[in-house]
Amino acid sequence: MKIAWVTPFVRRSAIGRMSAAITDALSMRNHEVIVIRSERVRSESMSAHPSLSPTVWWHDVSPHYVEQQYDVIILNFGDNYDFHAGTLAFAEAVPCLGIFHDYYLYNFFNRCLAYRGLGEDIHEREVCLTYGESARSLAEKAWRNDAAVEEIAKVFPMTEWLGRRCGAALAHSQFYLYRLESSCPGPIAVAPLCFTGREVKPLLRRNESEFTITTIGVINPNKCVDAVIKSMVSSSRLRTNCRYRLVGAISDSERIRLQVLCRDVGFDQLDIVGEVDDATLVRELERADILMCLRKPVLEGASASAIEGMKSGRPIIVADAGFYAELPNDLVFKVPSSVDGSSLTNVLERLVSDENLRRETGAKARDWALRTFTAEAYVAILEGLMSQFVDSKPLLRVGQRIGQELASLGVVSGEPAIEQVAKKMHGLFGGDLGR
Repeated sequence: MKIAWVTPFVRRSAIGRMSAAITDALSMRNHEVIVIRSERVRSESMSAHPSLSPTVWWHDVSPHYVEQQYDVIILNFGDNYDFHAGTLAFAEAVPCLGIFHDYYLYNFFNRCLAYRGLGEDIHEREVCLTYGESARSLAEKAWRNDAAVEEIAKVFPMTEWLGRRCGAALAHSQFYLYRLESSCPGPIAVAPLCFTGREVKPLLRRNESEFTITTIGVINPNKCVDAVIKSMVSSSRLRTNCRYRLVGAISDSERIRLQVLCRDVGFDQLDIVGEVDDATLVRELERADILMCLRKPVLEGASASAIEGMKSGRPIIVADAGFYAELPNDLVFKVPSSVDGSSLTNVLERLVSDENLRRETGAKARDWALRTFTAEAYVAILEGLMSQFVDSKPLLRVGQRIGQELASLGVVSGEPAIEQVAKKMHGLFGGDLGR
C-alpha cells in the first residue's frame, strides 16, 4: 500500500520518534511510505528523526495531489498546533485516517483560531456545533482564560472536532474511544502505543541511603509535581531519605512556581534538571529508583513516559485514570485520580521500604511492556484499519455528498430527516461502513 504519513518529525517530538519507528516498520513490510512533516513553520534547522522513508514538508505538497498518488493519508494529531498545523490542512481537504495521540485537543483548536485570525464568535460556534448549546457558558469562560483545564477536558476536549474531519480513526486506549465513535463516520480501532525504549540498565540493589524519585517529560502543572513535593514533606522518611528530580523541558514560570512552593514548605530535596539529550536521559533513568507518571487531568491518549518507565524496569506510580487506569494493577502502583496526598505518601513509603517490591515489579512491568508496546503489534492493527478505510472511502464520499445536499436545503442536525437518511444508508451499506 502507498502511505502518506503526516507527522511532526523534529527530534524533540515524541510523536515524531514513534512515527519514525512505525514508518520504518511499514517500509520493511513492503509498504511505500512518504513522511510529510507537519510543523507549522518550515525550518531546515529542525533536524529530523532518521528514517527509511523520503521526507517532505507539508508546505510543499497539495493535499489533493497527495490523495491522488497515495492509497491512504495518515494524520498524527497532538495538542501542539506548532507541531501539527499541517495535519489540519489535509483533514479539511481530503479523506484521511487520523491517529489521536492526545485525548485533549483544545489547545490545538485554540491556537488554530489564533493563527487564522478568528475570534470568539467562531470559537463559540465550533464548540456549540460539536457539543451543543449547553457548552456555551463554559466556552465563553474558556475564551477569557477563566476555565480550568479539568472543566474543558470534561466538557469539550475537541476530540470530536477533529474526529468528524477524519474518515477513520485510531486511538491508543479505550477511555476516549467513545468520542471517536460518536464523531468519526468511518472505521475505528485501538492500538497500544508503540514507543521504543532506550537501553537502560536494570534496577540494581542500592547501597546508598538516599533514594531517587524522578519525573520525566515536559514538566507542567498537570504532572502533579506539587503533590509529590507535599507528599514527601509530610513524611519524615521520604523527607530524610529521598531526592526528587525533574527531567524534561520546563517553562520559567513553572520553575519559579515550584521553587516558591519548595521554599514555602521547607523542601530542599528538589533538583530541576531541565531538558536533556538522550544520553543524559538514560543516565537519569538509571539513577532513578521510582518514576512518577502522575497526571491530573489525563490529557494524552497514552503516555510515552509511562511506557519508557516500564521498559526501563523501574516501578512507576500513576493516577488511576484514562490510559493509566488500563495498565495492569500488578505492574504499576495506582493512586486515586484525585492524586490524594495520603495515598501518594503511602505508596512512596511502601516502595522506599521494600527493595524486592521495587525490583520485582519493575522487572515484571518491563517484560510486559516489551511484549505489548511494539511496532509489530501496532502495525498489525494499523494495516487492518487502513484496509477498512480504503474500502469505505466510496461510501464515505456518498455520505459526505448527501450531507452537503441536506445542508444546502437548510436541514440542520437533530431534524428527523437526518435520522431517516442515516437509517436508509445503513440499510443499503450495513457493515461495509466499518462500524
